[in-house]
Amino acid sequence: MMKINLNKKPKKLKIKLEKKSIKSISSFVIIPIIAGVVVAAAMNLAITAKINTVNNNIKVYNGKTSALLPKVQKVNAIKASLADILQKINIIKTLKKEQSGPIGYIYYISASLPRFAWIDSLKSVNGNISVNGIALDGQVVSLFMDNLNKTDYFNNVTLLQTSEVKKQELKLQNFNLTFNANYKPDIKSAVSNK
Repeated sequence: MMKINLNKKPKKLKIKLEKKSIKSISSFVIIPIIAGVVVAAAMNLAITAKINTVNNNIKVYNGKTSALLPKVQKVNAIKASLADILQKINIIKTLKKEQSGPIGYIYYISASLPRFAWIDSLKSVNGNISVNGIALDGQVVSLFMDNLNKTDYFNNVTLLQTSEVKKQELKLQNFNLTFNANYKPDIKSAVSNK
């Protein structure tokens, strides 16, 4: 019969290190650790230098930003003012387009009237307009007629009569024009705008 001892402890192995092997192990362990520490220190210095540079740049940019902030606020105020002005201009343009009847006639006639021409009388009946006036010469009358045609508000501009008149020792042209208004006011839109 055979006896087997199951509780038997294994024998301890004793490792003997020789001095030569310790030196060889230390060179494989200590040198890489020292090299790693040196590399880590160098990387730390480089990262610290970059952080300092970035912090200095941030301070410079913050200084510039604080110096430019009042100017930016002024520009924004000007932009808001410009937007307000453009809105008012658009309202004026819309009102000019929607002018009708005698108000529209008077505006476009006075806008077309050249320098050295004066209107003595203006009559409007159902879009047929008659203008009597005085001009420095025939060229001024012709310019007035061209300006009226260019407005697209009037058509059939016709010169009925011109005559020379003397006022304050000047020879002037008395003229009589007739023309039609292209725009007929819409009664519904006039009522709805009130």
